[in-house]
Amino acid sequence: MYRAKRAASLRAKRQRLGKYELGCTIGEGTFAKVRIAKNMDTGDHVAIKILDKAKVHKNKLAEQIRREIYTMKLIQHPNVVRLYEGMGS
Repeated sequence: MYRAKRAASLRAKRQRLGKYELGCTIGEGTFAKVRIAKNMDTGDHVAIKILDKAKVHKNKLAEQIRREIYTMKLIQHPNVVRLYEGMGS
């Protein structure tokens, strides 16, 4: 009984970002965090990189981020992380 209640409360605390349910943080850097997430439509697990917009603008890295996104969209290789989509606010 206790396990079921605990599991339900953990699911209720999960954050959503669009069609993704965010899980735990798997990496952290100066400007971003990488979190594991689940696509609620397909059930696939993905990694989501969440950038701190204020730090990016403060350090004038917006152009570098644009280049990173552009490059990742172009590359399709089995040994390189694939970019499925980008979101902004």
